[in-house]
Amino acid sequence: MVQSRRNVIAFFFLLPTLAMIGLFNYYPAIEAFVYSFTNWDGFSTSDFVGLNNFKEMFTTAVFSHAFLNLLWLSLFGIATSLTFPMLAALAIYRVKNKRVQNTYRMLFVFPLVIPSMVVLLLWQFILNPDVGLLNAILAAFGVPEDMLPLWLGSPDTVLFSLMLIGFPWAQGVSMLIYLAGFQNISRSIVEAATVDGAGGFRLFFRIELPLVAAQIKLILILTIIGTLQGFQTQLVLTGGGPGYASTVPGLVMYQEAMNNNRMGFACAVGVVLFVLIFILTFVNNKYLKSSTEYGADA
Repeated sequence: MVQSRRNVIAFFFLLPTLAMIGLFNYYPAIEAFVYSFTNWDGFSTSDFVGLNNFKEMFTTAVFSHAFLNLLWLSLFGIATSLTFPMLAALAIYRVKNKRVQNTYRMLFVFPLVIPSMVVLLLWQFILNPDVGLLNAILAAFGVPEDMLPLWLGSPDTVLFSLMLIGFPWAQGVSMLIYLAGFQNISRSIVEAATVDGAGGFRLFFRIELPLVAAQIKLILILTIIGTLQGFQTQLVLTGGGPGYASTVPGLVMYQEAMNNNRMGFACAVGVVLFVLIFILTFVNNKYLKSSTEYGADA
């Protein structure tokens, strides 16, 4: 009886939060799904058009370019997020002096306080083909002026330029997640492996890497979600160009909604992205498990 009363009280305390989540999270998502089957400008009455928005999406050239660009950017994002932040975290984890370790950790995390817009504008200057730092370095090494890349201004180099942004790709948040995983490894396990002759690469691949699989899963999910939803970089630096060379579905969704007042079509793009993220997240959760999760299932 007492427990039931506590459950009821807890429910009433949670009710305002649940109501806000339903109003500001679930309701817009449901509305987007409904409007994806309509021709709607965001203001007037919507007209039901069935699957026309989805048919248009998969039959126009812009989306074939957008999804191909998204594939390359996603593969690159996954590859970098699973390697460089982990290597940085491992290097900090291997530092024995706690004060030095904390200093390195702070240096990697400090860039997080810099607004992302400032970072993008800085990279826009670095990649500027006329006065940019990158071409100035190449010219200093003897590259002829007519051979200097246009970077963001050329269809051949724009995707590579977008991939360069964030170099050396040791993102602070990902690094902290990996570092927390390494620091959570029992010292007795590491010491026992060291006594058995494991060290260096063997210690990393046999002991440390399997024990941070949960962190790898989390980083993989966050990278997939961030890459599939992201379009801010293209919006600020390229506008999707030159041509469709840097267009991604999220940018098309934004442009159709804000520039062309095609809210129904934009909702359809959002629904497709949601389905992609849901499928990839489900596959990731189902097939990538850490040793602790295997032990729990057993």
